Amino acid sequence: MKFVILLSLIMSFIFSLGAKSRPNVIVVLVDDMGYSDLGSFGGEVRTPHLDRLAKNGLRFTQNYNSARCCPSRASLLTGLYSHQAGIANFTGRDSTDRLGPAYLGKLNKQCMTLAEVLKGVGYSTYGVGKWHVGHEELPTERGFDEYYGYIRGHSTSQWKAGNYQRLPEGRKEELKYENDEYYATDAFNDYAIEFLSQAQKKEEPFFLYLAHSSPHFPLEAPAETRDSYLKTYRKGWDKLRKERFAKQKQMGLVTDSWKFTKLSDVPVDRDDIANQYAGKPNPNWKDIPQNRQEDLVYRMATFAAMIDHVDQGIGKILSLLEKGEDLENTLILFTSDNGACYEWGPFGFDQSSRKGFTKLHEGKELQNVGGPGTYHSVGSAWSCLSNTPLRMYKHFNHEGGNCSPLLVHWPKGIIDTDRWIRSPVHLIDFMPTILEVSEAHYPKSFKGEDLIPVEGKSLVPFFNGVRDTGDRVLCFDHFESSAIRKGDWKLVRGNNRYKNRTWELYNLAEDRCETNNLIDSHAAKAEELEAEWLQWAKRVKVSPYYSHVVENPAKVRKKLKKDAQGFYILKHGDQVAREYAPKFAQKSIEIKLSITRGKEKSGVLISHGGNHCGYSLYLVDGRPVFSCRLEGALHTIRANKILPKERASLSAELLHDGRVFLKIDGKVEGAGRLSGLFNSHPQDPLEIGNDSQSTVVAYDSSSRFKGRLHEVCLLYTSDAADERSSV
Repeated sequence: MKFVILLSLIMSFIFSLGAKSRPNVIVVLVDDMGYSDLGSFGGEVRTPHLDRLAKNGLRFTQNYNSARCCPSRASLLTGLYSHQAGIANFTGRDSTDRLGPAYLGKLNKQCMTLAEVLKGVGYSTYGVGKWHVGHEELPTERGFDEYYGYIRGHSTSQWKAGNYQRLPEGRKEELKYENDEYYATDAFNDYAIEFLSQAQKKEEPFFLYLAHSSPHFPLEAPAETRDSYLKTYRKGWDKLRKERFAKQKQMGLVTDSWKFTKLSDVPVDRDDIANQYAGKPNPNWKDIPQNRQEDLVYRMATFAAMIDHVDQGIGKILSLLEKGEDLENTLILFTSDNGACYEWGPFGFDQSSRKGFTKLHEGKELQNVGGPGTYHSVGSAWSCLSNTPLRMYKHFNHEGGNCSPLLVHWPKGIIDTDRWIRSPVHLIDFMPTILEVSEAHYPKSFKGEDLIPVEGKSLVPFFNGVRDTGDRVLCFDHFESSAIRKGDWKLVRGNNRYKNRTWELYNLAEDRCETNNLIDSHAAKAEELEAEWLQWAKRVKVSPYYSHVVENPAKVRKKLKKDAQGFYILKHGDQVAREYAPKFAQKSIEIKLSITRGKEKSGVLISHGGNHCGYSLYLVDGRPVFSCRLEGALHTIRANKILPKERASLSAELLHDGRVFLKIDGKVEGAGRLSGLFNSHPQDPLEIGNDSQSTVVAYDSSSRFKGRLHEVCLLYTSDAADERSSV
């Protein structure tokens, strides 16, 4: 018995030695901070403590993210592309029935979080701040022992203590604040200190995830800190962009391949949202009226103050770690979830992004900017400053949207510090890096669910002095803004808020800031990258994902006509880009839908085309209507019967001789004849459940169908031998 007790004590001692040798891990994520806002990346914001981490650690110049708050958090926490983790676009809004599993809107069960993995190997796990990966599960249900922050939504007022909660439920809050002294950024820092103090009393190593909501809108900060930046930002964005670029050159960040860019274009949106600048470049500072300039100065000063308070908290954390002799063996990673945010136009917005408006604040009103009860954004022009010298913003997969500064600090684990690392990395690399240093292993299954293998690569070789790990392939898609980075090449396109939705090609080794589009001179390279991106898109289930008959013969053969030459299966919400959509010029078409209309009486079921060429099958007062554009001329065939509310089948057939038949549950309910078949391929995408661009017809109400399309099948053939009647 004594031997057993002695052996147990020896094993416990050995385990404690191993636990102490493994590093503590702190991941700090800020929200909507631009590429050059930190002092260590050229900015004028006071960030001495973060600059200290940069000086004594590594600075990564090409650290990629997922272009927006929640998908970036999904990638960081899981080591997967956000589509694989279930948050391709946003939380809560998407429907997996319509768009597939990549659009679940919350973390799925096929992934593990950093907290779950580290908890499994003996780490104490703490979380603070913004969750934003689905409120259906609390952080304490995804591996965190302790948590303080907010669970729902992308943002909330920094001044209201009641908006934040301590988890697990029932846990007594250690820190108390009066309402007039509460400021969330400072409270997050305070709770980080509190949790670290608890961790320092334990034997096991700790993991802290500090996810600040600063400097995301609403812009809110203490007036004293805000006012300390007013003089700086009265210089305006044009002068400050040049100053940042000069500083970046001096510090060695910018090399000859970096070109100073013009102010980025304002994304395409309603004129009131874009401040009348939709699709145009942001204005020069000198062209802004003085009273508007002062309003903008206060907005940007508040933005800077939010980052300032984040840095103040970093200083307190470093002091605590030094006092407890933990700094030497603590791995700290600091980054932002995406580039600076353009919303809305150059003058920003007030109240909220959904119901907001742009207001000019003057006189005494300026003193309230950023205070309790206010709601402001910084606007697209200041965001061009924040992203200096990169193009575009959050939402987009150009460099200004999906590339953020990354600082890594670990005195015990990094050799040859104060280095720029210019190799491309990604937030998906955090998981394999932390797995390696913590001696943890990612399992094949967890809680009865098979897991998707981690996608990222460890950053540890860079810690050991390696400066380049070879070519890397990284892919991106967010609300149809897509990109692939392979070696030095990047193929990228914008979405419907970018004035040119076609692919652009850049060689980033020669053109780091995406100023010279090589798509015409290097068409073969663009085609190669596009094909590789599409393979990735299908693998991670980017919508639209669609299948030709040769890929699904068993499932669809029984639905095919014998002479059908092409077959597509699509789902509600798919939008198939023109280049991938079926070519139906001089072909007969059959569209088959399985549909539950419910209470919906209008909406587009399928559309492919615009006001010159194409077709649309839609509902008017519950009746199916098939409209076609042939060389601009509109032809319309209407069904005589209202589509049932319950699940039904609906089909539209265009035969080779121009005859058109509409069928409900197999029975012809409408017929007509066109002058011929389509002669060209539309410029617009193929859409299921909508007609969002140059519409085939002028719909009486919203074109979006809010019922349910269970499946859409599209067949086409050029076999003119088909003489049979469809009746």
